[in-house]
Amino acid sequence: MKATEFIGTVVIDKQAREVGKVVDISVTIKECLVDKVIVGTGSALKKNYFAVVSDEIAEIGDYMQLTLDEVGIEGKGKVDKIEQLPLEGDLLKKFIGKEVLSEDAMVIGKVEDMLIDPKGCLIHNVVISTGSAFRKKNLMVSDDDIKYIGDYVILEMNKDSVETLLGV
Repeated sequence: MKATEFIGTVVIDKQAREVGKVVDISVTIKECLVDKVIVGTGSALKKNYFAVVSDEIAEIGDYMQLTLDEVGIEGKGKVDKIEQLPLEGDLLKKFIGKEVLSEDAMVIGKVEDMLIDPKGCLIHNVVISTGSAFRKKNLMVSDDDIKYIGDYVILEMNKDSVETLLGV
């Protein structure tokens, strides 16, 4: 599943009551993990957030069903801002759009999406968009292909290797 398609999924508790929507995920790329799924509740004027881990996710389909009931969700400790949640990884929304460089410091493209398994809390691949709007290609890399993540994402391959993978 694409991570960007997972954002916005309606979340229900174990009694099938709607509790909110998936607003973001916390990811730890180098460990290939979805750390937590962030759920937003309330209205546009009064939004609250809480995070769930893989053990608290029962099923994912058209909805994300939790193993928690109303009492369990209330015990999660809702916060007013996502930044107040205790997260191990980085938020997906901050990762999407990062510029990607080869190990020889050449621009490859930008992070476009991730292929994830939210229930298993796994990241399968990072999708990098390369080229111009008319010659756009997607490159999928695993966590092993990523050397560093900071203001930029640096791959473990040089530009020639990337071009070979893209068939350029």
